[in-house]
Amino acid sequence: MTGIILRMAAWSDRPLTEREFPDETDLAEEDHGAGAIVPCPSCGVGIHDQAQQCPHCKTWLTHPLGDWRASRKWYVRSGLWLTKTLLWNWLFWIGLGVLGVLAWVITAVKG
Repeated sequence: MTGIILRMAAWSDRPLTEREFPDETDLAEEDHGAGAIVPCPSCGVGIHDQAQQCPHCKTWLTHPLGDWRASRKWYVRSGLWLTKTLLWNWLFWIGLGVLGVLAWVITAVKG
């Protein structure tokens, strides 16, 4: 509910009061943690050093560590492998159980 109220207040046409204007401390770059500006390896346009994609040429940037832990592919593949392994093991043991019961019934009927 508060999000709707904030959006409505942002769209209003009333002039800003003195309290609502940003002061010098709000505009300081070190407070926002913007980081350094470095050239894009593909197009050379200045981008933030923590950027994951160049806003100009849309090239995805890789960092030295490769961010393999942030990749969901590794987690998804591991989860799918674990699920498949558990399912096949479960079906295997159920199948062995059924065969065991059938063998027991056959031996009980013959004996």
